[in-house]
Amino acid sequence: MKNKAILVSFIALFAIVLTLSAVSATLTSSDVIVKVNDVTVSDSSTVVVGKVSDTVPVQVKFTPSADLDVDEVEIEVYTVGYRDDISETSIVTTGLESGVTYVERFTVELPSALDLDKDAETEELSLFVKISSKNNEIFEESYTISMQKNSESLTLLSVETVDEAVAGNRISVDVVVQNDGSDRLDDVYVIASIPELGIRERVYAGDIESDQDQDYDNIRDTVNKKVYLTIPTNAIPGVYDIEVEASNRDASVTAKESIVISDVQSGVHSSTSVKTIELGSEATFDVILVNPNDRTVVYQLVPSESTGLIVESDTPVVAISADSSRVVKVNVKATDSAEEGTHLIGVNVVNADTGEIVKQVSFNVNVEGKSSSTSTETDFVLILTVVLVIIFVVLLIVLIVLLTKRPEEPEEFGETSYY
Repeated sequence: MKNKAILVSFIALFAIVLTLSAVSATLTSSDVIVKVNDVTVSDSSTVVVGKVSDTVPVQVKFTPSADLDVDEVEIEVYTVGYRDDISETSIVTTGLESGVTYVERFTVELPSALDLDKDAETEELSLFVKISSKNNEIFEESYTISMQKNSESLTLLSVETVDEAVAGNRISVDVVVQNDGSDRLDDVYVIASIPELGIRERVYAGDIESDQDQDYDNIRDTVNKKVYLTIPTNAIPGVYDIEVEASNRDASVTAKESIVISDVQSGVHSSTSVKTIELGSEATFDVILVNPNDRTVVYQLVPSESTGLIVESDTPVVAISADSSRVVKVNVKATDSAEEGTHLIGVNVVNADTGEIVKQVSFNVNVEGKSSSTSTETDFVLILTVVLVIIFVVLLIVLIVLLTKRPEEPEEFGETSYY
């Protein structure tokens, strides 16, 4: 029993030694070399590594010692306390060997001028480098680096637009530009574009002063501009990027916003869909066109062909102004060659700008033969016409006879003498 207790104690002690050995297996500052923008940094000094908003390379080089027995490590480079924190991670899985130097490279973006004190020319920040293996932290150190404020620099304080737009509509992009440098910036332009749709507009923002030019109450270091973009009517529905750029010859800044573009909205209706007509007669149907968009839409009405029927629109091409409607009449005439029965009439409403069919409106026309009352009336007229012709012929014959008959000569008597 005593021997068993000694064995258990020995095993426990051995486990503790192994655990302490594992925890103590770390990297020191001499084992790790950190470079920011090709400048070697240390935990005891501050160096300038770039300007605000710069994208800089970060290199972490480390050499494992003999007591570091791990197969995989995770390297993390990060900052905290800024509007946009840095956080980059890389994992080394090649199986670490003692005495071999490993290099991992990162690309990080330094904080923007929005994180700087307006009166400061430089800004210091703490860059943390952490190396760990599974549940053990092998190395962590912070390095103080410094950023310089640009003498010529622009910042987009705000970019606002609608979340969704309809093809064919006009949208506005509201942009607020700030000169966050130390020098005045002349002739600044603001450009908004949707490259996938090939549209781009530019407005002049003018000269923007620096906050160091004069007293704070009198400066004009920000400008608010609106840029208007017209979405093409044939734009394919989907999600697009709106790119915004503010620039002059010395500085430039860009930003992106997403917008959802949906198809053109249209309303095409018909008041009546079925009518009955006789041969030789016609009927009129109403097509109601509604434009709920904020721009004028031009439609073209193209009737389909139907044997024995003449289909025509009183206004083949019609322009509907924004947020309005219009009624277009479609006339259908049944010729004598039209077959009796039901005929389907189709009218294509076409977007004149794109040539695409917006909607097809259908009508049913029931064609019937002429009514019996009409036939009787026609027969009566025909009989009356024949009778009148006969009377005319008889009268003509009588007239001819009267004109051609010779009058009788008076009888002559001889003279009688009484003497």
